Amino acid sequence: MTSKNILTMVALAVLACTGTSCEDFLESKPISQIGETDFFKTESDFNQALVGAYSAFAQVYQGNGYYALLVDLRSDNTTELTAGGDGNDAKRNLDEFRETTDNEHLTAFWQNSYTLIARANSILAKIEGAAVADKLKKQYTGEALTLRALAYFNLVRLYGGVPLVTEPVSDIDASYSVGRTAVSEVYAQIEKDLVKAEGLLPVSYDESSVGRATVGVARSLLGQVYLTQKKYTEAAAEFKKVVTSGTYSLLPVYADLYKAGQQGNSEAIWQAQYKSAANYLGSNLPNHFAPTGSEGITISSGGAYGFNQPTEDIAAAYSTGDVRRNNIADGYTNGGTFVAAKYVRGYVERESGGGYADSGADWYVIRYADILLMYAEALNEVNKGPVADAYAAINLVRNRAKLGNLSGLTYETFKAAVYNEERLESPFEGHRWFDLLRTGRALDVMNSKVSGGGKSTVGISTPIKPYQLLYPIPALVVTTSSPAIVQNEGY
Repeated sequence: MTSKNILTMVALAVLACTGTSCEDFLESKPISQIGETDFFKTESDFNQALVGAYSAFAQVYQGNGYYALLVDLRSDNTTELTAGGDGNDAKRNLDEFRETTDNEHLTAFWQNSYTLIARANSILAKIEGAAVADKLKKQYTGEALTLRALAYFNLVRLYGGVPLVTEPVSDIDASYSVGRTAVSEVYAQIEKDLVKAEGLLPVSYDESSVGRATVGVARSLLGQVYLTQKKYTEAAAEFKKVVTSGTYSLLPVYADLYKAGQQGNSEAIWQAQYKSAANYLGSNLPNHFAPTGSEGITISSGGAYGFNQPTEDIAAAYSTGDVRRNNIADGYTNGGTFVAAKYVRGYVERESGGGYADSGADWYVIRYADILLMYAEALNEVNKGPVADAYAAINLVRNRAKLGNLSGLTYETFKAAVYNEERLESPFEGHRWFDLLRTGRALDVMNSKVSGGGKSTVGISTPIKPYQLLYPIPALVVTTSSPAIVQNEGY
């Protein structure tokens, strides 16, 4: 099946979601069954089902769930509280750590994620006994397992313990009766899925199927899962497989990452892919990232909302000569007047399309540069100090940014260096908040940047508390499930 055909089928799966909100995602059925008894029979059926799963995957990273808002806006890297920012209370409250349990974006993200899980579960439940060629059966199983693992990895980091459903369920009561599963058990299932997927997935696909999960995706994701749990030896082993595979390489020029037509480039381990000029296949990223008032200037049409703008804090974090700073625009010119409103060039100034959600701007879920840095981090932890491979990994990333090599560092100074590099390399790709959580720095880092007078350039004006390291379970879920699902502490 060609990429065009895959995208067309994805369009059919998302026809109901053409605006800034989608009521289908707000129905009180976050876990549902999509498989009909008579459907899962042929290879084509399973491929169609996987296309449906990938459409849910794409919606996780844009659409009403606004993944970027839940992770980047939450951090010190982006805000909507500066000039050019706009939005409703649901978005502003995420930025300020004032969200309530009925926040529409928390609900939508939860439901988008469980839609993905449900579609993966339906495939996995039917494929073993199906008349599908062994090679494809392995591939499709590996893809479904990886998609499910990704969904649970996001959920467990954002909400804590969540319902762990691994079989198709018939109705809302059945799904909610599962209740919340302990964080450790959710991680155990994620690991199990990815370990199995690693043995099933191909190294690559032909050009018609770029974007589907590969063995490199499974290994990269599993390495992150291990690193998050401080299983450093296991994490380093998975990252090493990716690094030594010869499959991936850094693009020579950092800015090229954000040019048009970069689907499936040598650095892209996994992307949520979108297509411009094709109904319902585009992303809304440029519309969301462009400063308010800049429609017709930074982007052609479709609205400019300033939901997710770089903070002064991240802009000032780059050293002189670091080419990655150029990804942050300090403003735009309107009628000869410069408007100081920062925005991310990588989303706004490429493939903006001809209207709302018509962009071909993809979302990098995993880049090779990220794996190099996490590999360096894991090696430093394993060896209690940087070894040659750790230096080699981090220096590859730094050299591409036109920075010099690091050397002669201690365990602590190397750790600080790699943390800093992780922030500077991909500040607007959904990693910063999770990095702060994983390394136990979220409270200290965020609270150190609280400013007086009720103003802040990082989105908070009062210190955050430990319970706010998790989001609340959506009120709709808690209410419908009572007493099976209990709300997170503090909400």
